[in-house]
Amino acid sequence: MKLKKVAACLLAAVMSVSLLAGCGSGGKGSDGAKNDEILLWSSATGPDGERIQKTINAYNDTNPDFKVKFVSMQADTFNTRLSTAGRNGKGVPDLALVASESLPTYNSQGMLASWDDMIADTEVKKENYVESAWEVGNLGGVQYGVPATMGSWVMYYNEDLMKKYAPEAMDDGYVTFEEIEKAGEAAKADGIYSYANTWSMQNYSNIYLQMGGEWLDAEGKISVNNDVSTAVIEELKKLNDSGYMVPNGEDANKMFMNQKLIFLPEGTWMLSNMEGIKDFTWKETFVPQWDLDNIVQCSGVDQFAIMNTKEERSDEKLKGMVAFMEWLQGNQLEWVKSGANPSALAMLENEEYLAMPQSFLLTTEEGREAININAAEGLSYVFSEYDTRAWDMITGVADSGETFNEIQKIVDEKMKK
Repeated sequence: MKLKKVAACLLAAVMSVSLLAGCGSGGKGSDGAKNDEILLWSSATGPDGERIQKTINAYNDTNPDFKVKFVSMQADTFNTRLSTAGRNGKGVPDLALVASESLPTYNSQGMLASWDDMIADTEVKKENYVESAWEVGNLGGVQYGVPATMGSWVMYYNEDLMKKYAPEAMDDGYVTFEEIEKAGEAAKADGIYSYANTWSMQNYSNIYLQMGGEWLDAEGKISVNNDVSTAVIEELKKLNDSGYMVPNGEDANKMFMNQKLIFLPEGTWMLSNMEGIKDFTWKETFVPQWDLDNIVQCSGVDQFAIMNTKEERSDEKLKGMVAFMEWLQGNQLEWVKSGANPSALAMLENEEYLAMPQSFLLTTEEGREAININAAEGLSYVFSEYDTRAWDMITGVADSGETFNEIQKIVDEKMKK
């Protein structure tokens, strides 16, 4: 899953659903795309959008039967246009980059078309992708998404400070919360922190799953008003009360740059910031772990989705869409320079990608197995509510039990709509 908030990703996904525009021969689609083009919509803008465009330009330079036209737009515009087009099946693109947690919602609304018949006997198949990334696109035994790239919540660390305050922390390849606490105690007198709650929902989701939490109850409904959620807050509150965590309102990224923070949980998408560091040695690794017997590394995986359309797509165009997916498997280098990881295993043969710091997630079986894709329907509502209330719970302004009860009620109500 790139990637910034889950709520925003959900919006993007909802929009992508309506983006699959149908085209007939000789004319133009609603976005001006010719019928011998594959129209792709995305909410990726700025540097990310530019990297996707460069990737598509490289594909189009191969002179395929159907070139790809990439249309990027701001998330709110994307959401509005996708929702409108998706309801009536007109004006949708051929392909849309959809956040993985949005697929179940689109499917329940009857907006998705299946990839199954199109990809039968092609190289677009499960064994060519990271398993967890592929499975997210499979709903009820039907493949509704083909994975694109993964954005992960990882951890950057100052190797110099770690060696000084927590010299054994990375001996086994993982940093635990116990080690973060020890490092925080050792560094506290020097005005250095060992942890940061930079994006609340990302830290919460990782720790929640590491502690054994489940997003769905026995009836298949979202469940966050439970003891595990409370335990997550207790740990974060402990770190904050002990003075190990960067205080609310302080810029953790700036503190990391100024060598006042040892461990910085952040997204793979922050790679360009890290590459600008010249004053110390930094490295990238798994998020902090609660239980080494249950390694969890949360990620988001954008999916290429086909939206239902009232305008029939030709068999030739459908084959062209599959050809684009096959080409992408080994040609995502420009795209992943943002810090994302590819979902296609063919990129493991690319030496330039393997030299990138985020590649550690795919280079070992342990890394691939640790990847967890948050894709439960309605989870974006949880994260949105949690983000606005997390610091109140962490600082003791609000009671965690009462707050999660409120979040649960709000999410339950939204799921009815």
